Amino acid sequence: MPDTTPVYLEEFIALHPADLADRLQRIDAKEARHILQELPVKNASAALTELEDEILADLLEEFPQTKLVPLLNAMYAEEAADVLGELEETARARLLRKMGAKEAAAAKTLLKYPEDSAGGIMNDRFITLRAHQTVGEGHRRIRQKHREQKRSDINYLFVTDKEKKLVGVVSIRDLIFSDDEVKVSDIMDREVRYVRVTDDQEEVVRRFEHYHFLGLPVLDEEGHMAGIIAGDDVLSIAIDEQTEDMQKMVGLDGEERTLTPWTQSFKRRLPWLFVNLLTACLAGVVVGLFEGTIKEFIVLAVFLPIIASQGGNAGMQTVTVIVRDMALGELSPGDGRKALFKELLLGLLIGTIIGLIVGLVSYLIAPKFGMSSETGAILGLVVGSAMVLNLLAAALFGVLIPFALKFFRLDPALGSSILITTVTDVAGFFFLLALAKWVLTGSAQA
Repeated sequence: MPDTTPVYLEEFIALHPADLADRLQRIDAKEARHILQELPVKNASAALTELEDEILADLLEEFPQTKLVPLLNAMYAEEAADVLGELEETARARLLRKMGAKEAAAAKTLLKYPEDSAGGIMNDRFITLRAHQTVGEGHRRIRQKHREQKRSDINYLFVTDKEKKLVGVVSIRDLIFSDDEVKVSDIMDREVRYVRVTDDQEEVVRRFEHYHFLGLPVLDEEGHMAGIIAGDDVLSIAIDEQTEDMQKMVGLDGEERTLTPWTQSFKRRLPWLFVNLLTACLAGVVVGLFEGTIKEFIVLAVFLPIIASQGGNAGMQTVTVIVRDMALGELSPGDGRKALFKELLLGLLIGTIIGLIVGLVSYLIAPKFGMSSETGAILGLVVGSAMVLNLLAAALFGVLIPFALKFFRLDPALGSSILITTVTDVAGFFFLLALAKWVLTGSAQA
């Protein structure tokens, strides 16, 4: 029978699912939806699972359910759950009723867990053995499950008791190189590392980074095997978590991408920019309070942005280090004081060096603004001192802001850059202008 595949689809069929998804994300949603409906089920379902969440949600809005159901049935349970999770509850329930009974039941089980929990990212494709079984029986079990699941990335087999509670784990390597008559209990590792279905995905990432496993079992509240999280799944989660933290530090919601529709980006960016506008007004108020001092010593206007900028950059360095260590769980109880002492010491040392440089520059340019040598020296002292104080403030609040957000059960990365920039702007302006009013005005009157 001749091939009836349209010529324009052959190029899409030949692509890897990730490349196909990338192509679909760069064209009009209506056209992408049409292509997905025309592709073979295997290709379309694989591409659907590779799409970014926001693009996926857009494509699914007008996707015919009769076309979508076969794609969902062809997916692994966790993939189908991810796709269904992008739909409204009524549409999700309607699709689940139309899916195959086995596929729908597996997807429902995963959908009951939050998407950012261990239960929400696990898969249900694992192989269990009993301790009394032999290695030979384990080999047969692997072959049977491979035929059923078409799974080629089996790394561990999990040993459960008669109540299906996890009691041990066997690596595929140990199983292969052991004699057929050896009991599973003789080669299994009884010290099993695991996560609970309710554990946050950040905790899952930390476990993988700490133990370097290829997979971790997921247990329910009673200790029963509920699923497994594979190492390759954790890699993508780690990237997403790092992206989210990076975006939240600058006031984004952690989910925005280059191809995110502009309407969604607009709604997400504007609120934080309003917050930034309000905080920037605080800096403006501080400058307004010292309007007379600036008029009298116009040279101060040259150093206002310099001191604020240095403080902001130093504060961001501190915030980035603290938030990163918090995200990876590398800060233990009591480490906050050590971090604060270290950052204050750095702020003092770096502030002194930069303060000396900026103070010297201010002394050298003072004559151009009609200042005497003596007044120029006082100006240098004021500018240098303001720099030191602002870098100390940057160090202090660079530690306190993430810890305060965590104390109030907020994400430490949430808007940290905006908050630290506000602090260093306001503090920098205040230190410079207050010192100038106190020292320079006093010396001028004298």
